[in-house]
Parts: sequence; C-alpha cells; structure tokens
Amino acid sequence: MSGFAGLGENIRAVGLLAPDDTSPRPLPGRPLPPVERPIRPHRTGQRTVCFWLIAMIATLGAVAALSAHTLAHHLTARTDQEITRASGAPSTSVPPAPPLGENGLVLVLDDRGRVVERHPGSAGLPAFPALTSARLKAYAAQSEPSAFGESYRAKVVRTADAGRDHQAGYVVTARSTADDRRAVAHLLQVETAAALPLLATVLIGARRLGRREVRERQDTERRLREFMAAAGHELRNPLTTISGYTELARVDDPAHEPMRREALDRITTEVGRMGALIDELVLLTRLDFGQPLQLTCVDLAQLCRDAVSAARACHPDRPVRLLLAPGDHTVTGDPLRLHQLVANLLANARVHTPPGTTTTLGLGTEDGHRVIEVLDDGPGIPAELRARLFDPFVRGAETRAAGSGLGLSIVAAIATAHGGVVTLEPSEPSHRGAWFRVRIPAPS
Repeated sequence: MSGFAGLGENIRAVGLLAPDDTSPRPLPGRPLPPVERPIRPHRTGQRTVCFWLIAMIATLGAVAALSAHTLAHHLTARTDQEITRASGAPSTSVPPAPPLGENGLVLVLDDRGRVVERHPGSAGLPAFPALTSARLKAYAAQSEPSAFGESYRAKVVRTADAGRDHQAGYVVTARSTADDRRAVAHLLQVETAAALPLLATVLIGARRLGRREVRERQDTERRLREFMAAAGHELRNPLTTISGYTELARVDDPAHEPMRREALDRITTEVGRMGALIDELVLLTRLDFGQPLQLTCVDLAQLCRDAVSAARACHPDRPVRLLLAPGDHTVTGDPLRLHQLVANLLANARVHTPPGTTTTLGLGTEDGHRVIEVLDDGPGIPAELRARLFDPFVRGAETRAAGSGLGLSIVAAIATAHGGVVTLEPSEPSHRGAWFRVRIPAPS
C-alpha cells in the first residue's frame, strides 16, 4: 500500500466503512416504513369524546333531577299548607263545600271507613283510595298531611258527628296532585328539549377536540419516528467507521505501523464525534422534558463579548462583528445554556457560509424582551428548509458541513426553556443571508 492519504478509500473498497456523504439520510416530513406495532392515537380521541359526552350527560341529568326534585318539594309544601289551612282544627261539623277549588275533595267517613258524604271540586278528579278503620285512626293521629296513593295528599280529622245519622266519624280534606306531577313532567320535558342542542354542541366540540388530539398524537408519532431514524443514522456512521478502522488496526505487521496509528487516530476522532452527538441528544431531551435550569442573573452583553472573542480566536479567517445597543442587557437565565445558544448560532453561520463571510451579532431590548440577532452575508437558507429549520437533524441536501444537525434545535429548546422564542426572519432584497432573532423576557 503506497501512502496513507487514501486510507479511508481503501477501507471502503473492502466493505468495512460506509461512506459518510453518500449514505441515505431520512429527511423530516418524508414517510418512513411503519413500525411493527404502531401507536393508535384514534382510541385516545374516542376516549376523549366519550368522556366529555358522559360528563355532560351526567351533569345535565343531575341538574334536571335536582330542579325536578326542588319543584316537586315546593309544590308538595304548598299543597300541604293549603290542606292544613282548609281542614283547620278538629270540629263537630262537616264543611259544607270543598275549600281547595276544583282540585279539592272533602270526604265524610264513618268509623268503618265508609263514605257518608262527598264534596268534590271537579267531576274529573281521580278516585280516592279506600281506607280501613285502622288506617283512618293512624292518619288521624298525624298532624301533617300525608300522601294517599299516587294522586292525593290529604289530612284526616276525627269528628264527633259524621253527618246525617252517623256518629263519630272522620273528615278527609284532600287535594289532587295530578297537576303537580304534570308540572314536574313538563319541567323535565323543557329541560330535555333545551339540553339536546347543548349536548349536540358538546358532542361536536368533543369530536373536534378528539380529532385535534389524534392529529397531535399522529404528528408526535411521526416526529418520534423521524427522530429515531435520523438519530440511528447519525450514530450508525461513526460506529461503522470505528468498526472498519478497528479491523485495520488489528493488522499486526510492523510495516503497516503508520497505517495502524492513523486508524487509531481516526477511531479516537469518531468516538469523540459520537460522544458529542450523544451529549447533544441528552441535552435536547432534557430541555424538551423541562429539566430545571440553573437560573441566575446573566449579563448578555458580557456573554456576547466572550462568544465573539472565542469565535475570532478559533477562526480568525471568519470576520465577526459585535453590535451592542446602549442600556441594561441582563436576564434571568442559565448562563451556560445561554452561552451555548449564542455559540450555536455563530457556529451555524460559520459552517454554512463560504470563507470570508461576515457574521454580525447584535444585542438590544425590544418591547420588554432582550433581543439577540445573528446575521450573515452568506447565500442564505433554501426556501424548502425554512419551515423545518429548527427540527432535529435537518440539514440541506447539498451541505458538506460537519455537524449533527442538532445545533438550531438546541437553540430553539434553550430559548423556549427561558420563556423566549427564536425565529428565522424573512429574506430581504437588501440582505440575502440568514437572519436569526432570539427574544428572551427581560426581568420585571
């Protein structure tokens, strides 16, 4: 083997190393093969609809039952008051006429419970139930009116004169409850008629909510599959490279010692690359799950100065300008994460623009928010990438820049964790490059 410049090509030739740039990459938004047991989010949507429907039916039923019970209790109390007022105290004479209007009934009974006289208010009243002597005595002992069957409430009063030639009888002052029952039934009908449109509205709203939940779950499932596929792809490349160079490093031949050393160096590089990728994945996951930040008072002006100084020192061929508006630039946040936010934006501008491109980092205050802006005068961002630029592992199809594709995802996650937002501003005729704006709430 002559020379070591073609080490990677020779390994690829024997099938030990997959090419980094030519291997297929799953792109967000592109359909992926179905998993063995996919999630079925429509069941959750159905459960949501059923829950809201059952809850609304139970609520309306409870309200209807309570209102019907309240009305029935009120009507019963009013009827008892009328009966008590009409029957008065026990007397030796029989009332000559019913005192309760058309719904009233006065019966005169002897000791055996036989009807001696009847004074109905209306011929259409239901039949009064028959009473035995024992029941008459029991009812007469009560001071309040009682229910007699399903159609009457009445009060029994003992009298010395049962009328005509009969002695020692009873006077029953009764009132029909048929109208009361009809009133309660009418109330239930009205409530049912009023509840049907409400139930229909709730059902429609619940179905829409269920459909939205289905869409959210499907989108979450899709994004999870894309994330796992892309993460697997990103991790597979360094593992394949490590595997290939490991086989090469096992060659025990003194003549190939320089080749072995280069293989070990490449293994070390790929291990570091994979470790950095895993660290970024862990950080992104922790931010997405709302891991608490180490909050303190952060001077964004000093943080931006440090980030620009580091960028100039590491890449002197990349001009970086710093523009600081006058005034206070402090926020409450995690200094390490905020520094990473600024560093990622500067790194994104550096690796995706040609040499000599000028990057500008600006800091100011706007509408109660600290605003961090990163602009470059490079070629800009393709239109097809702008909508999903902050998704994980999104990179242009033609880019050859090194990186995992997680930098801007981490920027968005850090901004969200601080109650802020990062946006990609629209391209303008006077400015073709990328323009990122981060807004973080200022201390109150």
